[in-house]
Amino acid sequence: MTGSGGDTRELSTGQAALWALYRLAPESPTSNVMSAVVAEPALDLDTLSDAVAALQQRHDLLRSRFAETGAGPVRLVCPPGLGGVEVIEAGDIDGADLIDLVRTVGERPLRLEQDGPLRVTVLRRSTDCVLVVVVHHIATDGLSQRIVWRDLGDAYGLLRNGVGFDWSPLTGYDEFVARERAMLAGPRRAELADHWARTCAGATAALLPTDRPRPAHRSYRGAAVARTLPDDLTRQVRATAVAARVTPFTVLLGVFEALLYRYTGQDEFTIGCPASLRRSRALRDVVGLLVNPIVLRSSFPPGTTFSDAIASAGQQVTSGTAHAAYPLPLVQAARPDRDPLVRITFTLLARQADDTLSDTSHGFVGHEIRQLPLPYDEGQFDLAVTVYQWPDGSLFAEFNYDTDLFDADTVSRLLDRYLDLLGTACADPGAVVADVSMVDDAEQRLLLELGMS
Repeated sequence: MTGSGGDTRELSTGQAALWALYRLAPESPTSNVMSAVVAEPALDLDTLSDAVAALQQRHDLLRSRFAETGAGPVRLVCPPGLGGVEVIEAGDIDGADLIDLVRTVGERPLRLEQDGPLRVTVLRRSTDCVLVVVVHHIATDGLSQRIVWRDLGDAYGLLRNGVGFDWSPLTGYDEFVARERAMLAGPRRAELADHWARTCAGATAALLPTDRPRPAHRSYRGAAVARTLPDDLTRQVRATAVAARVTPFTVLLGVFEALLYRYTGQDEFTIGCPASLRRSRALRDVVGLLVNPIVLRSSFPPGTTFSDAIASAGQQVTSGTAHAAYPLPLVQAARPDRDPLVRITFTLLARQADDTLSDTSHGFVGHEIRQLPLPYDEGQFDLAVTVYQWPDGSLFAEFNYDTDLFDADTVSRLLDRYLDLLGTACADPGAVVADVSMVDDAEQRLLLELGMS
């Protein structure tokens, strides 16, 4: 089909849900996925512009506008060059001021109707520059971000050396949409819908105590706190996983669910876990929204041990992953009360050696590259927890939270309690979750002084 401004393509179910969220709060940066590098010397702007156009040519989602029609939302594929490259003279700004400027640039709304889901900005300084790439979540996911930087760097290097492109053809994102539509029109839909109906019947999302009442209208603003797990705790997690014959992720998830049980007082609740939809080699190098949160339902009857919680977490993930093709928005829409099933998410991301833009892998020939640390602020959920596993085996936990609901100190304490509980679970997996103290030594001393313990 064709339409005004380019070829007209359908949206996936996940994209349609994000489009609806965008329409509710078009000024919100909550779905802006930003990343940035310092390049020395400064990048050649003409070469960079051509590299961005090449990136868009390879991944048509990045050169698409989005629109609402009588038949629903669509995307319009446009010629490469949509959005261009913005240049801002940044002088000698550095340190925290530089990070603040990058975040300000990254948090500017992306106008999906006019400019599409991609914005590339260069902050030019005296001897170098900062390259800021922002992609709306409607066109990307975690792995897609890695692909964007890989292909952008490769295109820049090839153009700078005058080498022709020899990229292999890609399956377009619209082919994924077609596969999803075919699944939803076939017998598999009923099977998947029945599974999630049974899983979610009578379920209630985990609800943490908040610092402020839940507002009638959310701002979709987020912030993050993070910790690197101590080496000895990381070793304990791995040893516990080996002993229980599960993955480290299962241990991390089971203990996190135990944390929620203790904090919320709910003995049964649901959370979400993003699952990859890249089920074929054809989608391996495609940029697009190719994840779907699956619903995990926990139960903590009296006497539940950490071993029980970890085993249950493994069963939840195995069952949920097997049925991940059914979009969460459809699961949610089938609920009579329409209360959200997912207010909190948890995931593990394993980073590869070339995920970081090192001098040997970034592709920006002729430039030294240093990646800037930018947490992904998530305001779509009350709390979105990501544990990163780095190539050296170390673990890094990031708690992204809705600033309408929580203060930074509250989430920081929650993260500290998670690490404490993780250590307790690994030291004594047979301990009963309900019996473990949830206060640290300093808090215990304060309670004793107040006569409350």
